[in-house]
Amino acid sequence: MKWAGVKWVGGLISLACVLASPSIAHAVPPPARTGFQMAVRTGFSLPMGESSDGEDMSDIYSGQVPIFLDIGGKVIPNLFIGGYFGLGFGGAAGRLGDICDAANATCTTVSVRLGVEAQYHFLPAGSANPWLGYGVGFESSGVGISAGGRDGTVTLTGFEFGRFGGGVDFRISRTFGIGPFLDFSVGNYSHAKYDLPGTVTDEGSIANTATHEWLTFGVRGVFFP
Repeated sequence: MKWAGVKWVGGLISLACVLASPSIAHAVPPPARTGFQMAVRTGFSLPMGESSDGEDMSDIYSGQVPIFLDIGGKVIPNLFIGGYFGLGFGGAAGRLGDICDAANATCTTVSVRLGVEAQYHFLPAGSANPWLGYGVGFESSGVGISAGGRDGTVTLTGFEFGRFGGGVDFRISRTFGIGPFLDFSVGNYSHAKYDLPGTVTDEGSIANTATHEWLTFGVRGVFFP
């Protein structure tokens, strides 16, 4: 996973060099607009904090590769209001990773996020348009375990009460823009479900909850910027 992080950083540096080229920097930007807007984001996500009291996220989840979709509209040129949907894919890490290796099991992780958000765009008529965003929603993170021909899952769900983001959209045309972004989410898992055939199947509230975070960086492509 370290290679993946370095790969994305290198890609962002290359992107910045391309976007800083004279042909783009001196192009006439498209006019500011209102109405429908959609964006697709991807990059690399790092888990932080605790899944429950005393249980580090890094002992369950490795870094993930996310795919986010933002759909909504600009009610005024500076303000976007809409919703987000995201999927993150990764592996097991830390203590869980060691257990999976010792048991010769295949362990994968998937995170799902769904919520509402608002973004403020500082220069909606500029060729380079910086923005800041905030959102709230729902998060579910699961671990899939496969060993000896049997499959099982452990899923944690809860409220994502703060999703802070920012970036720069380089508005290449009236229909497309691209640029880097940084995203920091804060949440709390409150419910757990265990479905491990042959051992236990159970679900319920997490007694000792804790705060966890995901730090995501990458590239965002925006349609109708």
